[in-house]
Amino acid sequence: MPNYSYKARDEQGRVFSGIIAAQNENELFAELRRQGQYLIEHKLTKSVPVSVSARRFGALNSQDLLHFTEELSISLEAGVTLLQSLKNLIKNEKKSRTKSILDNIAYRVEAGSSFKEALEAHPQSFPKLYVSVVGAGERTGKMHLVLRDLANFIEWQLEMKAKVTEASVYPIILFLTLFGVVTVLVAVVIPKFEPMFKDLGVGLPLPTIVILSLSRFVSGYWWLLALGLGALIGGFIFAFSTAQGRYRIDKFMLGLPVAGSLINKIALSRFCHTFALSLSAGIDVYTALGMAAEVVDNSFLERAISNARTYVNTGEKISDSLSIAIKEAGSEFPDIVISMIDVGEQTGNLVATLNKVNEYYEKEVPSTIRKIFSMFEPLMIVTMGVVVGGIALAVFLPMIQLISNVGE
Repeated sequence: MPNYSYKARDEQGRVFSGIIAAQNENELFAELRRQGQYLIEHKLTKSVPVSVSARRFGALNSQDLLHFTEELSISLEAGVTLLQSLKNLIKNEKKSRTKSILDNIAYRVEAGSSFKEALEAHPQSFPKLYVSVVGAGERTGKMHLVLRDLANFIEWQLEMKAKVTEASVYPIILFLTLFGVVTVLVAVVIPKFEPMFKDLGVGLPLPTIVILSLSRFVSGYWWLLALGLGALIGGFIFAFSTAQGRYRIDKFMLGLPVAGSLINKIALSRFCHTFALSLSAGIDVYTALGMAAEVVDNSFLERAISNARTYVNTGEKISDSLSIAIKEAGSEFPDIVISMIDVGEQTGNLVATLNKVNEYYEKEVPSTIRKIFSMFEPLMIVTMGVVVGGIALAVFLPMIQLISNVGE
């Protein structure tokens, strides 16, 4: 459909300009008359291809997306039209990248595209879930409500990510410190003691021989170790990039003690939150399950949830479908998830029960993180003490042996 840039005047004499998609000039004139405006001048203009838009404008980060969603929800709830709300956001925006994206969205809306279609032109900024929920909001006329729910969802995602990052920083620092200390001792410090051990003229104990041999190997074949580590990391990345490899890795991760429980709880929290958000926006169960499956960030659970849609499509209850699908995959959903979904189906209040489950996991995830942290920290400290102490003992044993010989 061609786009027309136009200038028009209303009955109060105010002049308006913009872009409207219309089949011909008569349709353009009719659309403006419907809006209470009279055409002054117009001309054909080119539309912006979706592919060009996506490349040219870059992407919004999660914080910018949250700010945009919150501001737009408030503006629409106050009764401001979508196009005017977008223009107000553009006027107040400081970041040039965000401003250009919003400007393009406003351009498309003014040209006759739906808000959903305008967002689809920027897939790097607006995920499929976001676009689908907005589309449902447009169809049901609850745009400001679904945007408010989306803002809460994005905020929850950011908080969850921050908690996981915060919990993982200290253990990573401890591990890197341990690795660095051991590397320096074995590759730098120990080789300086070897000439002294030879001058002592005493037989070296087994721990010292082992440490010296390890030191020679690391010093002489460090490149081989680096190559092996690189190959291991490369193999893992390659395996994770294939569908089957990622499926096996994700299934293995879920089976890990303690850490697997955390991964499972985070995935199920995402599932419940997304499923509830999609249903409350008016999206059908089959599609909502597909959206929820995409955000769990675990291909094993994603495949099981996707398979559950097949049973839902044949008339099975959601709770039964999920239970059957996950058992076929060789695992089980926690009883609380299945039972609460079952209760929600029976009472006709599935969204509320899903939100209850999500609230439960919102408390469980930080609790599990603290549990892992409380276990990991002393374990790493003890490991560091044993390794460093063992190396120190191997260095001092020959000296102790020499002193013992002299005393005799």
